Amino acid sequence: MIKVEHISKKFDQIEVLKDINLDVNDNEVVVIIGPSGSGKSTLLRLINHLEVATDGYIWIDGDDITDENNDIQSIQAKMGMVFQHFNLFPNLTVLENITLAPKRVKKLTSEEAEKQAHELLALVGLQDKADVYPKSLSGGQQQRVGIARSLAMQPKYLLFDEPTSALDPETVDDVLDVMHNLAKQGITMIVVTHEMGFAREVASKVVFMADGVVVEEGTPEVIFNTPSNKRTKEFLSRVL
Repeated sequence: MIKVEHISKKFDQIEVLKDINLDVNDNEVVVIIGPSGSGKSTLLRLINHLEVATDGYIWIDGDDITDENNDIQSIQAKMGMVFQHFNLFPNLTVLENITLAPKRVKKLTSEEAEKQAHELLALVGLQDKADVYPKSLSGGQQQRVGIARSLAMQPKYLLFDEPTSALDPETVDDVLDVMHNLAKQGITMIVVTHEMGFAREVASKVVFMADGVVVEEGTPEVIFNTPSNKRTKEFLSRVL
């Protein structure tokens, strides 16, 4: 499991996260919602050690990723990150984008990596796009390639940082469908998103953040139907 304990983060003198506590159990889909600037993306980046916490601990299967004495790379390898922007290599084909890291990092042979890549492209509905370059794909298709690329490293946990916010509205559903299918397969996911329908339908737990703190968390039914905090109610009244 992933366990966040008393995490705080300052950028200079600005405290963007304040004493955050969060548990993510195996096979859960935890969806983090809240207004822009509430610290949601920063929390994801701390969990994956793309940023360093000011205070607190983050345990990944019992190993503290905030402790620089630990093997940070091996802990990070348990997590795949899907960003808002796809960051595909434009000079590589879709197949090459997906196979690059497994061959370099996991030392898969070209045959092994390509077999896995084709399976993953089928999973995200892009089995006919292996040999094309990213520029010929829509934003939604590029994001699905990004998901396949993350899955190619065989992570235990998937972290999604607003994966649909940069997409045209007509391509959002295709990406959400892929994420929904991954959730059905039991992959543990932490998702920062503004897609309330996805949160309501797919989440095991919804976490509402505002002003750098966890204001409220609970099942989708509780958060969306009977929130207890005034701040949560105000936010949901604006987005639903």
